[in-house]
Amino acid sequence: MKMMSLKKAALALTLLVSATAQAGVVKVWGEQISGPTLNTINSFYNSLAGHSSTIGVGTLDTVNLTGVNLLWASQPSDAYTPAELIAMQSFLASGGRIAFLGEHGTISPNENNRINAALAALGSTISINNVILDSGFRTASVGDGQILAHPLTSGVNNYEYAAFAPLSVSGSAVALMLGEDSYLGQPSVMMAYQNIGAGSIFLITDQNVFDHSSTNWGGAFSNGRMFENLLVGNTQVPEPGSMALLALGVAGLYAARRRKAK
Repeated sequence: MKMMSLKKAALALTLLVSATAQAGVVKVWGEQISGPTLNTINSFYNSLAGHSSTIGVGTLDTVNLTGVNLLWASQPSDAYTPAELIAMQSFLASGGRIAFLGEHGTISPNENNRINAALAALGSTISINNVILDSGFRTASVGDGQILAHPLTSGVNNYEYAAFAPLSVSGSAVALMLGEDSYLGQPSVMMAYQNIGAGSIFLITDQNVFDHSSTNWGGAFSNGRMFENLLVGNTQVPEPGSMALLALGVAGLYAARRRKAK
């Protein structure tokens, strides 16, 4: 059963790209729903070879996020302050990824609404609808069409979850995983993602998904693979201008080689 505690939390996680890379910083503030405690998420990433996670205390605008690749932000007990939103914007501009964790609408509608406000302020077109779908533990799979093809779902074959609030996805945002129950006559979205400038945003509304985030990817569930993908998956596509410059460069090299051959 999902229960509510008195704190909100955000978790910043980092991929160590070398032995001397700076450790990640975990930001904790406000309210957290019990289930995937900060220690659960922190321990999960620390259990993965080559990755590192730490937990830090203080407001997000006072935490040094240099070297951090992934920031987990969990159910907020109050609105994010302008300073915290600026810190998030700077983190995205540096190429960081923020993973927001909400809950289904009957547990934490206010927390979800605060996440929605932050998403809008950050320029995201993903939002949470405060209803509950797919009650009870269920399994999504590639075979049943619930797990959609994307760099962040690569290698994710079976994913266990338990009740979620459906997401609205528009603009450049993309759905990553669908639920079994429909929402407003359309397939429901339980997981979504969006590139925001150099950075990116991920959103789920079910804290139970860390229950089976095992590093044993050959087991029954691939939750562990899903959440490591969030840390290492590259989703940025070169801008058209960059592609054009690359094409010109390749054409120039080809022309130079032809002149040299002659």
